[in-house]
Amino acid sequence: MKSLKILMFGWEFPPYNIGGLGNVTYNLCNALAKFGTKITLILPIKGESNKLKIIPTNFVSIKGIKSLLSPYLNEKTYQYKYSLCEEEAKIYGTNLKEEIDRFTKRGVKIAKHENFDLIHCHDWMTFPAGMQTKEFSGKPLILHVHTTELDRSCSSHNPFVYNLELEAFNKADKIIAVSNYTKNRIIKDYNISKDKIEVVHNAIEFDGNKKNKPYNRKKIVLYLGRISMHKGPDYFIRAAKKISEYMKDVLFVMAGSGELLPEMIELACNLDIGDKILFTGRLKDEEVKKIYESADLYVLPSVSEPFGISALEAASNGVPVIVSENSGVKEILKNCIRVDFWDIEEIANKAISALRYSPLREEITSNAYRELTNISWKERASKIVSIYRSLIN
Repeated sequence: MKSLKILMFGWEFPPYNIGGLGNVTYNLCNALAKFGTKITLILPIKGESNKLKIIPTNFVSIKGIKSLLSPYLNEKTYQYKYSLCEEEAKIYGTNLKEEIDRFTKRGVKIAKHENFDLIHCHDWMTFPAGMQTKEFSGKPLILHVHTTELDRSCSSHNPFVYNLELEAFNKADKIIAVSNYTKNRIIKDYNISKDKIEVVHNAIEFDGNKKNKPYNRKKIVLYLGRISMHKGPDYFIRAAKKISEYMKDVLFVMAGSGELLPEMIELACNLDIGDKILFTGRLKDEEVKKIYESADLYVLPSVSEPFGISALEAASNGVPVIVSENSGVKEILKNCIRVDFWDIEEIANKAISALRYSPLREEITSNAYRELTNISWKERASKIVSIYRSLIN
């Protein structure tokens, strides 16, 4: 069977990654390459392209475009982070829209010199490049939706981003959603036909080995992720206050960075639990591994979570997981504790039960291990290859 050639647009890749999309892109490309799929990956980078994490195959070619684009940027944070001097303004966009246009033009220019069967784009910043490449090449366009503007904003969305997503969803030949939760949002909020959308859940590489948890004098309750409104960090801290009223020897760890970090530190102080919660900032990969190994409970209280790969990572480290009902990960990780993100009492009560009763923790983690053995990037890549072939044929 003929090898497929895919032109892929992404927006982050290890080691220059802020959120989970970089690792998802890396693992997906690696798995697709094992099926003989040849990928040209175009993405914005700030550093040197030769420092990108190398996939051990010659089936993936990475082409970096020097750019200021990064995940989770909006116009306000772009202006805050980048006060461009006159010379820099001649190179980079003076606002977020200009920088996306700049990346799009350079990406399309690269695409015109590539040989490919299909275009695969990851999230909104890459959609203009995908649409323009489809226009000149006539090749099918797949949009891989990891999150939408309505997920990220929770309430007051950016009309520019929403309309860009809406246009792209309508022009795409196929949309891959990371969960049924995301698929249903696209159908409802963007009025897109369900027949255009395929669900391919994210995965992790699980070695099948059960982790032995160290004995902790203090129990550790972990939040790991971006500290942004849609992740619900304030619900974690308010639940921590409730838990600490019943259990004194508990340390709460909020790992990650984001625009709400100063607010969360202030909230913890106002609730008088500043001495019970540790704010780590952004962690390196090895530090993330260690914090998972130390944790006794993981909490994902998201307001809107298209997937939530950190829940799989926690479960693979033998950590029982509490997840929001508004999440995609619960569709494949059945052995978790589900809560309404806004119900602080429910989160606190279920957390206390999981911390106090070791048989409950053992049952959840053991059953989760069995589920994880059936979750792999190989299976996800196989499904995506089938989607590719259905469009090309």
